[in-house]
Amino acid sequence: MKSDKGIVEFIYEGGSGGEAYVRIELRTEFPGLGGTILTNEGVATAMREELKPNYKSGHKMFLRHMIIKKLDDYFYRKGFYKYSHVPRPFGSISRDDKEPSEAYLYEWAFGSEGFPWQYPNSEGYSNEIILNDWKEFVEHFHTAGIDMKRDIADPDDARISKNIIHQYPVCVSDELEMCSLWKRIDFGFDSTPINFDILRKFLEDNKKDLMSFLRYERVEMLLLAIKYLNNANEIKDIDIGRLEALVGDYRRWSLCHYASRGLDFTSSLVGFVPGTESLV
Repeated sequence: MKSDKGIVEFIYEGGSGGEAYVRIELRTEFPGLGGTILTNEGVATAMREELKPNYKSGHKMFLRHMIIKKLDDYFYRKGFYKYSHVPRPFGSISRDDKEPSEAYLYEWAFGSEGFPWQYPNSEGYSNEIILNDWKEFVEHFHTAGIDMKRDIADPDDARISKNIIHQYPVCVSDELEMCSLWKRIDFGFDSTPINFDILRKFLEDNKKDLMSFLRYERVEMLLLAIKYLNNANEIKDIDIGRLEALVGDYRRWSLCHYASRGLDFTSSLVGFVPGTESLV
């Protein structure tokens, strides 16, 4: 489908769960907080639409994913693990009209889920799979109040993985070791619980170090996002406006970074259209 703003091409249905369903699209148009962003090239994008939409839940899901992505950036840039394991969020939709919709857009993770967490050995017992970076990934997010071990196994067979997309889902050694080419997905309210008190304390305690790796504006954005998600009724209008501006800047740079034509901001994006998406 081509609109006046850009192109949205349906690819295929990506599956569904208890909270949402996902479809895969090739997009050059990305609505969201701060305005609609247009790219030169199509980006393989997942659109996650809420099955039981609540008011502004599309934007809230984007903010949750954004927080987790920026922490992932911080952890791997610090060298705590070798590879980024969270896809980039791109935008969100919150529409309360004749066709209400609550959804958000993020970078499609190529690969497959459903690899076994265990393999039987010759003695009839099971050996645990060693997923490179997994232990470090889980531990560091735990220190920030985010549970990455929730909802990672098939409900009908806990030996099979879920919500971890692996590009090369085979063992690379005799020690049942799998490489680091994987992404964690599904940051819904049930799948990835966040303790906002612990998260806020983590950001405040590590603020100076976070700014050295993520920039001051990104840390400010995270703190405002937490404030909004934790209690939207108590955040001031001026802070909501600041959050939307910071998110718009973050989204533009995320899509600029992803575009294969290069990292230059002006050449990677063909347009920015102020939109009506808002947190209020």
